[in-house]
Amino acid sequence: MLYMTLIAAMLILIYKHANKIGYKTAKHRFTMKMRNLIISMIVVECGGDLARLFKT
Repeated sequence: MLYMTLIAAMLILIYKHANKIGYKTAKHRFTMKMRNLIISMIVVECGGDLARLFKT
């Protein structure tokens, strides 16, 4: 858990420096981009049918 937190913090700092924005803005934008990326990956994996996601 500690390593994940450190990696996330470093990614946010890199994003902040790359885009020359403040920490809070970088944190918010990075979170939104990661959320959208994860949702896109889930949709692609399920072929657009989210019912497949919950099949066991």
